[in-house]
Amino acid sequence: MRHLGMIKQALAYQWAGPPHLPRSLKLEWRFVGIRWLGIAFVVPGLYMANFPQERLLGAYIVIIVAAIYNLGVHWAIRRYPTLIAGGYVTTLLDGLLNIALITVGGGFNSPLYYILYTVTISAAMRYGYGPAVAMVLFYVIPDAAESLWSRQLLEAPFFFRSGFLLITALLAGYLREQAYRAESALHERLRQANLLDEVTASLTASLDLDVVLGAVLTAAARVFGSSIAALMLSPELDDATSEEREVICYPSSFNAPGRKELAFVCQKYLTAKTERASNRGPLPEERLSSGERARVLCLSLPTHQSLLAVVVLVTPFDQTVPSLDTDIVEAFTERLTLAIENATLYQALTKRSTDLQRAFADLARAHQELLRVDEMKTNFLANVSHEFRTPLTSIRSFSELLLSYGADDTALHREFLEIINTESERLTRMVNDVLDITKIESGHLDWQMTTVDVASLLRETARAHVTLIEKQNLAFQVDIADDLPFVHADRDRLQQVVGNLLNNALKFTRSGTITLRASCFDRDVLISVTDTGIGISAKDHERIFEKFQQVGAVLTDKPRGAGLGLSICREIVEHHKGRIWVESEPGVGSTFSFTIPASFAVPLSPMLQPAKEFVQATVG
Repeated sequence: MRHLGMIKQALAYQWAGPPHLPRSLKLEWRFVGIRWLGIAFVVPGLYMANFPQERLLGAYIVIIVAAIYNLGVHWAIRRYPTLIAGGYVTTLLDGLLNIALITVGGGFNSPLYYILYTVTISAAMRYGYGPAVAMVLFYVIPDAAESLWSRQLLEAPFFFRSGFLLITALLAGYLREQAYRAESALHERLRQANLLDEVTASLTASLDLDVVLGAVLTAAARVFGSSIAALMLSPELDDATSEEREVICYPSSFNAPGRKELAFVCQKYLTAKTERASNRGPLPEERLSSGERARVLCLSLPTHQSLLAVVVLVTPFDQTVPSLDTDIVEAFTERLTLAIENATLYQALTKRSTDLQRAFADLARAHQELLRVDEMKTNFLANVSHEFRTPLTSIRSFSELLLSYGADDTALHREFLEIINTESERLTRMVNDVLDITKIESGHLDWQMTTVDVASLLRETARAHVTLIEKQNLAFQVDIADDLPFVHADRDRLQQVVGNLLNNALKFTRSGTITLRASCFDRDVLISVTDTGIGISAKDHERIFEKFQQVGAVLTDKPRGAGLGLSICREIVEHHKGRIWVESEPGVGSTFSFTIPASFAVPLSPMLQPAKEFVQATVG
């Protein structure tokens, strides 16, 4: 496969030649390859032609000379390109070699005559009709001379081969002519496209209408070769009356009497209500009083029923009007139209900026009103909550029962008092939660920021909850890292967050383990509470941190409380620039975690390290 690839590369190089070869040299390079192909066919053909020994030897000598000549052309293309570029040397030598081969091989009546077709075609590819016909005469004259020299009349074979050789030359010349026409058309097309891109590049440089209109006039004058151009906007885009509407001219210093005439031409096409979705075909022309021709370019969008603007282009007497393809004119017109449309839209937006500012002010006032309404709602919820009814009802009921029983039943009295105390604590917690969320949202909560030993705070909180947890036959594990730093925080509020998370874990865990962990994570203090409770579905992970949101059936499984605990925790943690989240799966359990970021972390001084170890030994 590697050798096959090398052969393909060699053949490709032999056909295409070195890169950056001029067209004439590339043609000569390919003729070298075609000569090798012809030699490859002629060599065995001569052997099978049954020529006499002398003619066969002479023909092979000519083939050897042709091979040497071909190698020389291959070498000269790279060493002396100017000698080969015209093709005159190779055309002459090709003709002489072919005549020599035909002469040695038996004359023009031999099969070797077919070689002349290739040389004739190559001459037509190089030079066209004239040289190709001259090449035909270069072969026909010796052919006729050979017949006359042998005292033979010019017979049918002579006329057939000479006539078809001439036809071949004419057809090859025609193909060359068509190829050159197509190439010239392509170059002209590229020239027009490049001109279109060049002159319209400035149209997108600005959205100012005056600047855009000036750029439109300049571009139109360049494309159509006009020395003077004028533009007038549609009445829909210009607020001025027809008498006041001003025509814009190129160059801007043009103030000749012809300015009014150009304005009249623009006004004529604008008031005619002409609908031109495109500028197909020749542009309309107007003859000015000076005798000059003025072509009219109508600018409109397909979605508009009228013109956006009219451009008048004046061509001097002695100047030829450039010929442009229809689609180039349409593309140019479309770009001019879009530039004017964008500029007018931008101008309209600019004029309406005052209305937008007024609307923004109204929106700001509405926003303040919504904030006031939300504050009223928060105050209302702080004062009235239906969740207060349950503990109040319990307190009142058991108080009445306590009064109705006699004083002898001490155990029953104690049970009733414990229930009243429990419900009172519950009521107090709900009231405190509502007050806390209200103060936090109103910004009136007093934060007592100080340096806090996180490890000591967590151990203290754990001791306060261990009895309640073990009372419900749950295991309680505490895993606090020894290298926790002191942090700058509100100690009571931080303890409130941990307490709320432990209370929630206790509330939703029927069996298993509750774990309190704390460690350093990416220079943050990470605290988490894990339980083996009922878990929380993924769709509720964000909702539970909102106010008054609880998970569970409304009538049968709703937990007790106002639904403010996690919302308060989030507000406290976010005030400390931290983050709180939950990881949970129904039936498996939940892990509530929060962090105090590194910006709040306070590195422990070496002088305080013994004090910290003493506090840990005393508390833990």
